[in-house]
Amino acid sequence: MKKYLSLIVFFIPFVLMAQEETPKSPQIGIKVEKGQTVSFGDISVKFIQVLEDSRCPKYVNCMWAGQARVEVLVSEKGKEATTQEITLGASKATSKNTAFYTKGDYFIEAIVLNPYPEDGKEKEPYTLLINEGNN
Repeated sequence: MKKYLSLIVFFIPFVLMAQEETPKSPQIGIKVEKGQTVSFGDISVKFIQVLEDSRCPKYVNCMWAGQARVEVLVSEKGKEATTQEITLGASKATSKNTAFYTKGDYFIEAIVLNPYPEDGKEKEPYTLLINEGNN
């Protein structure tokens, strides 16, 4: 009995310390339709157009996963608006840096372009999922 009691007393501090960590909040994106503008405080982002969508369709074997390139207009209060080109790979592993606005620790990034191509299906209107955060 003493053996079990000493084990319990030994492990209590570890259990209590493990519970002190705060969980990371989930990554939440904002859906932006083509032509739509969204604002993040003094910064606004407008999804202008899809320049290229060569991503390999679902359920098709391709030699190259492909990519999608989109153009956004970034406006910051008191500054001239700039056009940014963003390249999104078929997966996060193949994506280039998708942060198209950074200032100090703050960033705005593109997460994904929807819909993902499907062989034989007509493409629906595109939407761009973007996210803001701090490093």
